[in-house]
Amino acid sequence: MTQGWPGFFISFEGLDGAGKSTQVASLAGSLRAKHYDVLTVRPNGTLLGEILHSFVLQHQRGPAVEPWAEALLFTAERVQLLHEVIVPALERGAVVIADRYVDSTLAYQGGGRGVPVDALLQLHSDACDDIWPDLTFYLEVSQTIATERQRDQQLPLDRIEGAPQDFHAAVQRTFNALAASYPERIVRIDAGRSAIDVSDDIGARVAQRLPSVAGIPAARATARA
Repeated sequence: MTQGWPGFFISFEGLDGAGKSTQVASLAGSLRAKHYDVLTVRPNGTLLGEILHSFVLQHQRGPAVEPWAEALLFTAERVQLLHEVIVPALERGAVVIADRYVDSTLAYQGGGRGVPVDALLQLHSDACDDIWPDLTFYLEVSQTIATERQRDQQLPLDRIEGAPQDFHAAVQRTFNALAASYPERIVRIDAGRSAIDVSDDIGARVAQRLPSVAGIPAARATARA
């Protein structure tokens, strides 16, 4: 969906352990070095988002959070993030780079939890003004590699990261289906390679797309060549 602002919206998706945070930071640093106005965001990037995200991911007591409740809470934090942070940045002409966006809800709460994906798409349209990234990088990695990377970090797993393997397999299948359905927006990246190789690949793909952003002065476009 083409939006009416001068900025450019990029998202990163994939399994936990795929390397999203590393690649978000790498791309942001590369673009800032070229004098772009860059903003990186995470789902919990507002006060409301921090409260909701912490509850959903760390909830361990009492009855389990229902799949629809989980999807609605993640959508609520996205609504706040959009209107408080993302849209204002895009309106000023910034490049916004998101570490997860709606594709994660479609994959995790849709594919993983079994909430109908069509219903989640309608929810996104109604609640989030049908705002989609201009470009999404799906960091594709095997479950084995993703699990090994998480283990190497030696950090405690949240309730979604610690879900059974069949849950993560369903999530991965949904990411694959989304990439096949939206090839103009979603670029599949082999994230099993070294971080440097992945960064180089992503940087080349971004360079092909950013010249189309109307809000970036021509001098900056020239500097990219």
